[in-house]
Amino acid sequence: MKRVWTLFEVILSATLLILGLYMLSEGSSNKSPNAAAILIGGAVCITLGVTTLVSAVRSILWHRKMLRHSMHNPYLDSAAPEHDRGQ
Repeated sequence: MKRVWTLFEVILSATLLILGLYMLSEGSSNKSPNAAAILIGGAVCITLGVTTLVSAVRSILWHRKMLRHSMHNPYLDSAAPEHDRGQ
């Protein structure tokens, strides 16, 4: 389930970054009467996109670290028999 959320975060961050870049280009062209508001909105979208992307990358790296840690630690494997009890 966590991979679905991470994929969603990556897609959301890419969308926000593209939208932010588009808004910054539109706001800087001065064709719109509300250029300042569009520039601020573009900056907010880019900030949210970068923050979401950093969160997704940290999540991916953390999951990889935990998987690597669990593969090398035999005490975390609950399926492995510990001892031959009673026989």
